[in-house]
Amino acid sequence: MARIALNARLLIPGKLEGTGLFTHQCYKRLIASRPQDDFLLIFDRKPPAEIEYGSNCQKICLLPPARRPWLFDLWFDYAITWKLRVWKADLFVSTDGYISRRTEVPQLNVIHDINFEHHPEWLPPRFSNHFKSRFPVYARKSSKLCTVSDFSRIDISEKYNVNKSEISIIPNAPDSKFSPISDLEKSNSQHQFAKGNSYHVFVGSLHPRKNIHGMLDAHREYRKRGGKSDLVIVGTSMWTDEHQDAEGVHWVGRLDDDVLVAAVAGANALLYLPFFEGFGVPVVEAMACGVPVVASNTSSLPEVCGGAAAALVSPHDFEGAAQALLDLETDAVWCKQISQSGITRAQDFSWDQSAEKFSDLISELLSS
Repeated sequence: MARIALNARLLIPGKLEGTGLFTHQCYKRLIASRPQDDFLLIFDRKPPAEIEYGSNCQKICLLPPARRPWLFDLWFDYAITWKLRVWKADLFVSTDGYISRRTEVPQLNVIHDINFEHHPEWLPPRFSNHFKSRFPVYARKSSKLCTVSDFSRIDISEKYNVNKSEISIIPNAPDSKFSPISDLEKSNSQHQFAKGNSYHVFVGSLHPRKNIHGMLDAHREYRKRGGKSDLVIVGTSMWTDEHQDAEGVHWVGRLDDDVLVAAVAGANALLYLPFFEGFGVPVVEAMACGVPVVASNTSSLPEVCGGAAAALVSPHDFEGAAQALLDLETDAVWCKQISQSGITRAQDFSWDQSAEKFSDLISELLSS
């Protein structure tokens, strides 16, 4: 029996984007698959009642809330270090890139991407400077370092001088709820999200690196060329307000899980043109629904799409993205082929398989 402490500060019900979603999907499976081990979920706020992973899992809150750079240091280097010692933890697992610099307890760390190294201007300076200072240390101190794609593995390896072979990949995956829907359900989605019109969809935080304005340019060009569909944007702003009024564009904010599935599955295509991605979960979610994907040809996205996208274009090529959307609209046979290719590609990703990899790495650390 092992005692495994888990960083749970991003397990915030209703706000499980990106890293939080990865954490939830992997932790709940990991804990269920290891009933012989004791787990401790460590939050930096009152533990939510909705998070219940099993009788072998306790929940605690450690202060201060780790929401600012200087508080990150206090929480991970002092509060976490203290708790690992008094709880007699055999291992600390962190899925958001941060670990303790002061503990000798083995640590498994997941760094999803290091976009701040390439574009620090996408974040407030106090955050980007902190990340650039700490993450090289975290990467090298981790007993086991993981990431979510081969792109990120190479990027982290080269930037932080960590042997690529020592970085494991635990990919994201679509939830099983994401699947094709009927024509009637699709019509319901159109009425719910786009005033009865067919639509393309974007899902993600409204962050500068997501290239929201480039996506809006692509939508305008698509409509200029005769395209009929609207654009539904799912997500809320982060750091800067990316909202911009435009014809045929519906800003629906953050959606609960079941509603999100309806929004994605009801779309004619996913329009996804970020400048930088460590993985790109909305891509595999859309593919699992049989929704064609028009995505950027940068960072991890070609790898994740695996040849199953309708088009991969430069995030600056709004005309290319517009034409790809128009081609999907006018060529039903090709659209159906792309839809099936996406469904097949999405089956390459599974939260069960990712959690199993997680568990295997934990077993390796515990036995070393």
